[in-house]
Amino acid sequence: MMSETQTTIREGVATDTVRVMLIEDSEVIREALIDALAGTEYIVFAATAATAEEALQQLQQQHFGLVVVDLELRVGTGFEVLRYLAQTSPDPRDPVRVVLTNHAFPIYEQRARALGVDYFFDKSLHFEEAIQTIENEAARLHAQL
Repeated sequence: MMSETQTTIREGVATDTVRVMLIEDSEVIREALIDALAGTEYIVFAATAATAEEALQQLQQQHFGLVVVDLELRVGTGFEVLRYLAQTSPDPRDPVRVVLTNHAFPIYEQRARALGVDYFFDKSLHFEEAIQTIENEAARLHAQL
């Protein structure tokens, strides 16, 4: 079982992998995402966070090619994370930002997209589509390495 705080999922990974950060407070969803993408060799879940503060600490210390963000976290919100990325990323497409939430209200999607979100999915309705999108984006990023 993974620790919620700054967990390194795989250490010593090859440099040609796409580093993914998973910001999600539900252990069940974290495990489901990791399991669903485990067969993709060039994806590595390099860190997880259950709170906005944990996520911000990781983002300040490491670079990720793709970030999966839940909007409702144990403490804080995914919007704090998205705002940080919008303010600190020199390239608005780096990292690729995917929101996966149970709170897929139009106003939240609008706000998230204004903060640079590339993809916005409802967990309960579009989980498989989110998995496919993450795989596709990781494949695109991997081809650029």
